[in-house]
This record gives sequence, structure tokens and C-alpha cells, in this order.
Amino acid sequence: MSVISTVRPAHAALPYRPDIDGLRALAVLAVVFYHAFPDKLRGGFVGVDVFFVISGYLISLIIYRGLQHDAFSFASFYGHRIRRIFPALVLVLAACYGFGAVALLDDEFAQLARHTAASAGFVQNLALYRESGYFDNAAEFKPLMHLWSLAVEEQFYLVFPVLVWAVWRRGWNLAAVVGGVALLSFGLNVAGVDAHPARTFFLPQTRLWELLAGALLAQAQWRAGPAPRFAALGGNLCALAGLALLLGSATGLSKAQAYPGWWALLPVLGGVLLIMAGPQALINRHLLGSRPLRWIGKISYPLYLWHWPLLAFSRILDELPIGERNAAVSMSFVLAWLTWRLVEQPLRYGGHGARKTVLLGVALACLAGLGLHPVELGRAGVQTAQLRNSLNRFDYPYKQSCQPMLGTGYDGGWCNAGNAGALAPDTLLVGDSFSNAYAPMLAEHARDGGDGRFVQIGMGGCPVLADYGRPDCRAFSQAVAGYLQRTPSLRTVILAGHWPAYVDHQELGPQVETAASFDQAFARTVAQYQARGLQVVVLLAPPTGSKPRACIARPITLTTKRLCDVPTATAMDNDGGYRLRMLPLLAQHQVAVFDPFPVLCPGKVCKTLDGERILYADINHLSLFGAQYLARNGRPALDAVLPRHEKSPQGA
Repeated sequence: MSVISTVRPAHAALPYRPDIDGLRALAVLAVVFYHAFPDKLRGGFVGVDVFFVISGYLISLIIYRGLQHDAFSFASFYGHRIRRIFPALVLVLAACYGFGAVALLDDEFAQLARHTAASAGFVQNLALYRESGYFDNAAEFKPLMHLWSLAVEEQFYLVFPVLVWAVWRRGWNLAAVVGGVALLSFGLNVAGVDAHPARTFFLPQTRLWELLAGALLAQAQWRAGPAPRFAALGGNLCALAGLALLLGSATGLSKAQAYPGWWALLPVLGGVLLIMAGPQALINRHLLGSRPLRWIGKISYPLYLWHWPLLAFSRILDELPIGERNAAVSMSFVLAWLTWRLVEQPLRYGGHGARKTVLLGVALACLAGLGLHPVELGRAGVQTAQLRNSLNRFDYPYKQSCQPMLGTGYDGGWCNAGNAGALAPDTLLVGDSFSNAYAPMLAEHARDGGDGRFVQIGMGGCPVLADYGRPDCRAFSQAVAGYLQRTPSLRTVILAGHWPAYVDHQELGPQVETAASFDQAFARTVAQYQARGLQVVVLLAPPTGSKPRACIARPITLTTKRLCDVPTATAMDNDGGYRLRMLPLLAQHQVAVFDPFPVLCPGKVCKTLDGERILYADINHLSLFGAQYLARNGRPALDAVLPRHEKSPQGA
């Protein structure tokens, strides 16, 4: 995200435009309120796209005018960038690192340290892309998640000035080169947004066109000569259309759309139109140029830096109720103003520019070093808490590659060789990530005298039903069908999934299936299995909503509530009404059903702890101990639904 104010080197001074500070204010307010109240402003994330446009526009004007006056200097350009960006960034990174060292658990602090190093090196977008996946720690629990956009901008700053300088020196058509790169970037964005959403969202090659949209506008105005202005009517119409696009995208878009993709054109074009309208357009002069918005625009960069860590740490240490959200937003404004007044302004302006540049670079390098080699200062309290719960790990130990069963690993595939070993399996446990979480239950059941040699095949967010789900999910389902054909020893198929997410038509990423399409796909899949002579068993979803990390004492907490406990009523609400739709369908097809609810929620409160062992790995998935607990305490119900197979010779 860029909320970087106009840089004014002497050789290329830009006239101050109060309406651009006002546009920054609208963009940062959209982002802040989206992060704090996502159900109220579902598309507020488009503020980042507006910042990209502003950044591309202002930086390009500086470069173009410097080149025009034969006064452009890379040293001056990057020196100004460092003195503008580094002061607030160093402060926020240091504050987050210091607080995290005291408040976070070991794995949380290790991730924060990695993100500190990545943010200091302006590669946070690459780090987040590498981490992205179904079982990745949720974005709202990453205090430096928001710095991916600053990384995209800095990567742009490294490449774009060199490109413009080279094109200028060779006398090539600058508009053709910049426009061609922008079209290529936009094409990569549209082509990849469905098949590779994380890559398209985070990587610079699919975001570059948004900054170049501002650059192309800057070039058009630079070529038109000094102070180009629209006629009053034209400027007012542009401003009105631009504001409508921004407001429409902020209120009309949501995470359900494949983003950025084509949808990002709305805020990008809105930002371009508002800048193009000029400071004299009525909306720009009276709304964007108003004193409150200009003030917010001036502090928008530190406001963006501070708001997300405050929200993220509050979520980690508490449930972030409405009062804490309001407090976090209010504190963000206070810290942003203090940072702007006491840190940014003194370090950005005044004398000793070269010395300040070097010191800021050293400070950021030191933070990168601390991120790569975390210190243990202040970790004693956390380590003591961890020691009391040393048996518990918030990971997924049964996750293995799908290569042995399917011939390839599959991104998002979570498989397990089960207990079959060298013997031919007679049972296939298949489904989404819940099937992998259930694998230790079947293994424990077999160890305690149960029957069955199983393997498990699953993909995150994919119930593995015939002709259902995302394109990668459908391809995975076809691969599972191929495995069934190659494995004649199979007698039973056990289906496991987070069924409420599909039956209650919850959003499954950019593509949304309906409850009716799930019913059809489920019935079709069960019929296909039964036509092969396979017995079908369904494992219902376990109770969800637990907060396993809240079961570990922290040195710092924001609440006295027992967040570790999950009331049965809450778990039933999370379960939704899927049983009313699904159970009659299963009965119609004579499918055996295992329900973990009576075992895990025997009273008014669902079990999250068994002694010192935590039964969940995250808010939804059972831990290794939880699956084993379910096998031991749910044995009668499991014995009733799991068929007993005759022993077959090895390899049969």
C-alpha cells in the first residue's frame, strides 16, 4: 500500500494537490474499516488499489520532470524514498517485534520474526505467497500481513525508474513501452486469477499494471504541458464517475469475487478519473480537498502501518469484540499522528539528509537481522507457558504427499498412507482437510482391535465429489477415481468433510457452489461408489469454533473470559442446518453415518481439553490427540458403522 506523500526534490517540485491527500484519506479509511468491520464494508480492500494508482502517478511525475530538466538522479530519488518510507516502517516493525517477543507463543513469534525480516527486505508479498495454503495461519492472525502491498510498491520503485531512464536515454516511445508492460501485466492478472489466486494477488507482475495506470496518466499530463485542465463540465463528470466507481467497488465487491482480475479495473479506473479530474473539480475541491480528509491523507501512511498490527494482536490475545475494535482503530489514529509529527517529519525534512539515509538503512537492516536470527529476550514467560503444555503442537502431523497414491503431489493435497503398509488397502478415507484430520482416528481404532487397512486422500476445501467444486478440485476428484480403478482391493469408502461449508452454501473461494449442486454431486458420487460394490460410510463434521491456542496461558492477555471453552450451543450454531438436508439423503442411499458430536459435546460445553492434551489443532480441525480421543471414546459408534473385512493375503 502506498500512502506516500508527494516528494519534492528541488529539480522536480510538484505542485501540492490537496485533493490527492483527500483521495489517500478515502483509500486508507476504506482499508481500515474493512479490516476492523469486514461485514460492514465488504469491498474496502480496494483502497490498496487506489494507493497503487496514486503512487504510480506521483512517482512517475517526479521521474518524468527530472529527466525533462536533465536533473534526475538515482541517488536523490532513492534517498528521498528512504527518508519517506523508512522512519515509520522502522518504528512499527520494532514495536511489533518487541511486543510479539513478550506476548506470542513460540511458533507465532517465529512467524512474526520471519515476516519482520521479509518486511524489512520488502519481500513480504513473496513470503506470504510461499505460505499461502489451506492450512496456513489465517491472515487476521499475522500482524505484518498488510505489508505485502508496501513490498509490491518498493519492487516497482526498484525497476520502474531504471526502465524509464533507459527508454528515455534511447529515445524510444515511452508511452508504448509503459503501456505495453501494463497490458502484459493486466493480461497475466486476468489469466491467473482463477487458477492461481494467491500468486495473482501477491506477486508484482500481476499488480504492476495498477501502478502503471497512474504512470500512464502522469505521462499524458506531462506531455500535455504545464497545468493541464479539463473544462469544468468534463472535470466534474470525471470526478463524479471516479467517486461512483470507488464507492461502488468498496460496497459491492467482496472476497467472493476472484480478485484482482477484471474487478480491479473498477477502483483503478476510479482513482485515475479522480486524479485526472484535477483539483478544481467540485468533488475534488469541496470533498477531497476538505480539511478533515486532507489531515487524514497526511497521516495515511503511518495509519496504514499501525492499524493492522493493533487489530491482529487483539485478535490473537482476545476475540476482538466490538469495543476492542473501536479502541484499536482510535489508537491507530493517535499513533499515526504521533508518528507523522515526531518521527516522519523530523527525519524526512531538515539537514543531514545523507546521514539520516544511512542511519535509517542501518536500522532497517538490523531489524531484518533480528528477524532472521530471533533473540530470546523476554521469551521466558512464553517458554514457561509452553513447557506446561509441551505435549501440544498446533500442526498437522498426518499430512503427507499424495504422490504414492495419485502419482503426483498436488498443490493443496493432504494425504496419508494410513496403516496399510505393504498390504493392499481395503478402505479409502477421502474428502477435504477434515479427512486428513480423521486419519489418526482410524489408525487408533485399528490399533485398539478394529479392522481395516486404510489410506487417506484429501484436498483442502474440496469434498472430492464427482463434478463439483473448483477446477483443481474437479481434477483432484478425477485422480481419486483413477486410484479407485487401480485398487481393486478396496471394499469401503469413507467420506469426510466440513459439510456445513458445502450444504449451507458457504463461499468456497471465488467460485460458489449452491446447496442444490452439493446435493446432486453427493448423491451422484455415492451412487457411483455403490455401483462399484463399495460400502459407503460418512463421517459428519466435528464440533467447530474452539480456540485451542487460548488453552495455553499467555504472559499477556486482554480478557478474563475462558476462550478455550466452546459452549455446545455455539458449536451447534456453527454446525448450521446441514444435518436436516444431509441425513435424509444418507438414509435414502443406505449410507452408514458416524457423528462425533455426542462424544465431543456430551454436556453444555464441548471438550477442547483432555487433561493437558488439546483436542484441536485450530478452530476447525481435530489435533492428533483429538482424533485419538474420538477413536477411544467413540468406539461403540465406530464399530457400528465401520465394516469388518476378511483378511486378504498380502498385496491382494
